Amino acid sequence: MNLEEFNIIIFITGIIIGCVVTLAFKSYKARNNKQAHSSSSVITMKSLQQELDSKQVIIDNFFSDSNEHLMAVEKRLADLRNCLADNASQSSNVKIESSSIISNAQTPDTSPVTEPPRDYALKNDKQPGMLSENFGLDDRHTDLEPKRTI
Repeated sequence: MNLEEFNIIIFITGIIIGCVVTLAFKSYKARNNKQAHSSSSVITMKSLQQELDSKQVIIDNFFSDSNEHLMAVEKRLADLRNCLADNASQSSNVKIESSSIISNAQTPDTSPVTEPPRDYALKNDKQPGMLSENFGLDDRHTDLEPKRTI
């Protein structure tokens, strides 16, 4: 084996080893990038969930505070109406109803109104109505439909 053949064998072996090392290094780097990306996406999902939760708490607090303010305003308005009604009855002949009478008059009647179902189908006296169990089921329409057999 002469020196030239030995150099060629060393050169080819070096190229093969270099390619294998390069491929191994690239796969190792790609694996690390995937792990870092998956952990960052998990962190991102957790942070998004925490942000959504905090915004939901802010929204809930806004609506509960708004409801409390509205109730306080309604109570103050009822107190003002009662005070106005008392002072009007003491200082003039004008009669103003107090808020308790008005609030009772404004509340809708809670008794349920029940009616029998209405039958709106156009019909003669002997034809069944829309609420009948056999409404729309005529024997004459079955002849028009083709028979389906296998």
